[in-house]
Amino acid sequence: MKKALGLGLRLVAVLILIAGIVYLETSRSLPAFRFWTFVLFAIALAFLTSFLRGGWRDGALVATSLAFGLCAVEGVATLLSPPPVVHSPRGFIVPWAPLGWQPGHAGQFHVTRIDPKSRATIYDVTYSIDRDHLRQTRSCASGPTVGFFGCSFTFGEGLNDADTLPQQVSDSFGDNLRVLNFGLPGYGPHQFLREMQLGVFDGLLGSQPKLFVYLTAPWHAERTACKSAWGGNGPRYALVDGKAVYQGRCMSGLKLGLHEWAEHSAAYRVFIERNFDQVTHADIELYIRILLDSAHLAQTKYGVPLVIAYMRAPPGYLRATGFTDDEIIARLRAGAPYVFDVSLPEKSGKPLTLAGDPHPNAYANNLRAAMLKDYIIAHFGPALSLSAEGQAPLCRAAH
Repeated sequence: MKKALGLGLRLVAVLILIAGIVYLETSRSLPAFRFWTFVLFAIALAFLTSFLRGGWRDGALVATSLAFGLCAVEGVATLLSPPPVVHSPRGFIVPWAPLGWQPGHAGQFHVTRIDPKSRATIYDVTYSIDRDHLRQTRSCASGPTVGFFGCSFTFGEGLNDADTLPQQVSDSFGDNLRVLNFGLPGYGPHQFLREMQLGVFDGLLGSQPKLFVYLTAPWHAERTACKSAWGGNGPRYALVDGKAVYQGRCMSGLKLGLHEWAEHSAAYRVFIERNFDQVTHADIELYIRILLDSAHLAQTKYGVPLVIAYMRAPPGYLRATGFTDDEIIARLRAGAPYVFDVSLPEKSGKPLTLAGDPHPNAYANNLRAAMLKDYIIAHFGPALSLSAEGQAPLCRAAH
């Protein structure tokens, strides 16, 4: 009787542990949930081992020992590189077949980021998403349309609506332009090229957009090469006869599922992934070609010049690629007429990034907005009906 009761209790314990694993993997409610998944799995194996005898038991003991060893490795990796703690409403970012992902719906999204070690708040902001699934930018609906494209730097991650780069550019022109912010966290030049090829925003851009601006940096090459941790659903391009040719999604099926599962393991990120995500010479070649093809398509399909606003890479980033920032800029300028270096001085006297986060702060965006305003007036003032002060008289009158 006691033996049967003991077996029953152990079986119940195993079922509870399995339920705990399922809950952790589906809810992902803890920042380091994968560590706790491994712990529960190891304990469940230990209980299951108690049911076995002979060679099966010996094999299960080895498996249990390995499982607890995996827990130790995952625990050390979590301490070395704790996962970011970001709280955002469900539905803020959802899968979207054309480009990989987008905001799920219009509304106000309150997002916070917490330092995983100190527990200090890095940012606590609200993102306004409009009915077109874009970051809201206050501008003149009847003014010349200027589209800003890019990643989280363009979107304004960690900043309230008033502090994003597109909004500050709009403000610098007295809200006389119709400024659209197509930037989104995790996006790269491959999404920009693909959205133009598909025409997913053609209706929003209207029949006569005037200018596109793409904010980029060499680390976008990780994304165009499908090496970023989050980019499995994004579009994939390859160089074919000197052109960037669409090849489907970066990943799909079992490969995508395994990749997304592994990305939640600190051990994978710390000890394995870094061996596969290094940017190569070929990756930079693809990155350059995608930008040049984007500039060509913007001109031929939309009749719009593209300003490639280039930010230089962190020191040492390009060392293994055989490229320098100056060489990349020269290559871009050889194939696209409007390439503008918007790098900011490292020693500006004030912080240029958010405290505890590498994204540009409001001050950095203000500096770049001023640079872009001068560049736009100098090169495109007449096309945008702008005076030397950057005013569009018709739109100003509409105000």
